Amino acid sequence: MTLTKVTTPPAIRNAPKLRPKYTALIALSLSTIALGLYVFSILWRVSFAEKHLFGSSRLIPLSWHKQIPTEPGSAATFNELTSPYIRNGKTIHVYKQLVNSFQHAYGSALAAYELSEVPADLLFRANEYAEAIFSNASGSQPWYLDTKKDLHNNAIGRSIGLQARTLGLNGLDAEKFIIAETLKAADDGRVYNHFLDKRTLHLPPLEEYGCPGLFEIQSLRSTTPLVR
Repeated sequence: MTLTKVTTPPAIRNAPKLRPKYTALIALSLSTIALGLYVFSILWRVSFAEKHLFGSSRLIPLSWHKQIPTEPGSAATFNELTSPYIRNGKTIHVYKQLVNSFQHAYGSALAAYELSEVPADLLFRANEYAEAIFSNASGSQPWYLDTKKDLHNNAIGRSIGLQARTLGLNGLDAEKFIIAETLKAADDGRVYNHFLDKRTLHLPPLEEYGCPGLFEIQSLRSTTPLVR
């Protein structure tokens, strides 16, 4: 009788487990990368629309052409120098604050449409903190008024994005709707096109927009007391 030797298969090694702190670090890193890519996508799409609607893009330059305002302003442009641009047969008098207001309203509309209201609000509130800390222009009364204007326009933009969600619009239909409604809001006065708009003075304080400490940050950078 021949005995057969039975060999025992080698034990299967378990994959090494990541320590919880490394897992959390990887998750945080991936989330940060995803957020950064999404923010860049917002900046890119706003810049693309800006170039199409106003003749050039200020956020991300998409061409070598740079608009230089040379025409005298008027009461409608708050006496800011303008650059003429023909849009659909109509001359648009482009000025810096007009474009900035569009950026905030349209960008907020995109984020609200894609992420819902709260994430869009948090994203653009974070932008105000970043600008208050890192911008060389922060810490002046015009900057403070501009911040209030931005937060107001962000809210108008979010309402447009949420409206597109409610209507169930998708793709190009949603994009066309959001752009058209943003331009309409700028034309009918719902979007404030300049921080010198007298209505800006009557907007709520920054805290009521969910920005605690933002006024104090700007005050620290100011050489003269800011007036709420």
